[in-house]
Amino acid sequence: MAEKAGDLVAGRYRLVALLGEGGMGSAWRARDERLRREVAVKQLKLPPGLSDEARARRVGWMEREARTAGMLRHRGIVTVHDQVTDEHGLPWIVMELVPGRSLDQVVKDGGRLPVEQVARIGAQVADALAVAHAAGIVHRDIKPANILLDGDQAVLTDFGIAALDGATTLTPAGALIGTPAYMAPEQVNGQEATPASDVWSLGATLYFAVEGRPAFTGPTTAALLMAVSGGRSAPMVHAGPLRPVLRDLMTKSPARRPTAAQTATMLLRQTAPRASSPTPASPPVPEPTTTGRHRFLTRRHLLTGLGATGLAAAVPTAYYTLARDQAPRTRDQAPRRDQPTSLDRPLTGHTDWVGSVAFSPDGKILASAGNDKTVRLWDVATRTALGRPLTGHTSHVESVAFSPDGKILVSASADKTVRLWDMATRTALGRPLTGHTAHIESVAFSPDGRTVASASSDQTVRLWDVATRTALGEPLTGHTGYTYAVAFSPDGRILASTSADETVRLWDMATRTLLGEPLTGHTDYTYAVAFSPDGRILASAGKDETVRLWDVARRAPLGEPLTGHTGSVLSVAFSPDGKTLASSGGSEDKTVRLWDVATRTLIGRPLTGHTAPVESVAFSPDGRILAGAGGDKTVRLWRVEQP
Repeated sequence: MAEKAGDLVAGRYRLVALLGEGGMGSAWRARDERLRREVAVKQLKLPPGLSDEARARRVGWMEREARTAGMLRHRGIVTVHDQVTDEHGLPWIVMELVPGRSLDQVVKDGGRLPVEQVARIGAQVADALAVAHAAGIVHRDIKPANILLDGDQAVLTDFGIAALDGATTLTPAGALIGTPAYMAPEQVNGQEATPASDVWSLGATLYFAVEGRPAFTGPTTAALLMAVSGGRSAPMVHAGPLRPVLRDLMTKSPARRPTAAQTATMLLRQTAPRASSPTPASPPVPEPTTTGRHRFLTRRHLLTGLGATGLAAAVPTAYYTLARDQAPRTRDQAPRRDQPTSLDRPLTGHTDWVGSVAFSPDGKILASAGNDKTVRLWDVATRTALGRPLTGHTSHVESVAFSPDGKILVSASADKTVRLWDMATRTALGRPLTGHTAHIESVAFSPDGRTVASASSDQTVRLWDVATRTALGEPLTGHTGYTYAVAFSPDGRILASTSADETVRLWDMATRTLLGEPLTGHTDYTYAVAFSPDGRILASAGKDETVRLWDVARRAPLGEPLTGHTGSVLSVAFSPDGKTLASSGGSEDKTVRLWDVATRTLIGRPLTGHTAPVESVAFSPDGRILAGAGGDKTVRLWRVEQP
């Protein structure tokens, strides 16, 4: 007999209203009569004529859903309260009641969603998936109908066909388990689903949300499966900045897809609010013709004519080539340098994305920070790991830096903390530094080693006293978007910070106030910043695929941006002699490029080898080794010959 509103299940849950119905079961709004709260209950359906084997399999799926979802604790995963059996011996799952509609319903009723909203939904689901994957659970059915939207929170549901490491399979051999339009190619081709399969499905789901239609269609199920198998999605029209991210998620090769944690980080970067740059005093310089790469907004060259005059008084003779009446040298005229060579195999050991690298002041140790929540130390001479990783952070580690004397290492994490480590004992120095209210993206030591600066997604920069491990005054505020990077000038008088608001800000460390107006010119999120060793030049880089050089004294741009990367530029670093600048590329580029600072031209060919975004670059103190940290879980070293 079919259940109806008013029925009591297991003597406790009063059915109120049917929420939805599918081939496997029905979901009801119900009232827990004992605890006097509203819940959702999921009822298993068993169509007439099922074999004993099929019946047992469906019951097993329902019980597995309760177990797997019940193992997980995350605000983005529906909470399972209980599993009960009715008078017919069939299981019901009792869950939290999520009052919102599914992503599928929202898009079908109202059309495609804005890019930033889709990125926020995706980041939340990816973060939830990272928790599930860490517990050995593969969802196997990520799709718009299984994502509920409760205000600004996305909640992942329906773990009915999830695969649990070490559990006996409940799937018949050769059976197609999942929803075809959102299944990964390897699933369609009969292979076992993995965490990478969930990432693909999330990509297809976000495609649907931002484009308002599925990525894969076909007149028949067979045609649809062939389209998925071949990875041939319909062209993206509305995805905008999400396009490269979705391409990465739906890469046909599972090994080349980012992890769920990496996906959350990539998507989070798309959710930061954008601020318009101030209107320039002079008309923009026309954008030159470009070939073989994307063109961006004309603001990319708004300030290129402002920093050409008066440079003789502000920079050394080596930079006179930037004057207005002198064109930069061509690449053929750049000083000859041998192509950097890769040093043996990459450093491996991290089990997830590597986000930052830093050399100790004596150059003997390299530190790397990973999405695996660890900091690893490497012997540069032997290129081997030094002991066990440093652990303690509870989320991915975004940044590391050594104190000037090499005695302390500082790390920053998405767990909103900064940690200090004693390099002699490789143990934590006291409790973590807390105060930020969101992910911490970057940390830097002052040249005297007394202060640490940290930049966070909470749009602030904080200063910390190393000796007392306490905050120094109020946070530095002014950025209107996520703050991504910080760097001290060599004399410690200035702190630079970058932000999703497309600006670079310079702070007077004596007064902790802003030095003049922000530096503008980037046309998208500004990710990285670095001072030259003499402190006269500042380099910044961002999502607009450019590297910009600034005269620090005049706070004005030095000529035109450096272009050549074919995607976001994630990191910059000057060589110790200040003659070379290294920059690293994101998901569409995956290269490290070297620039001659005097001529602002590319040196040799891009350095390749990383198979994922290169998140960070650093020169050794003698300038002979360049390190790169990659989303491919590796650190690569290149030998750099001096000019």
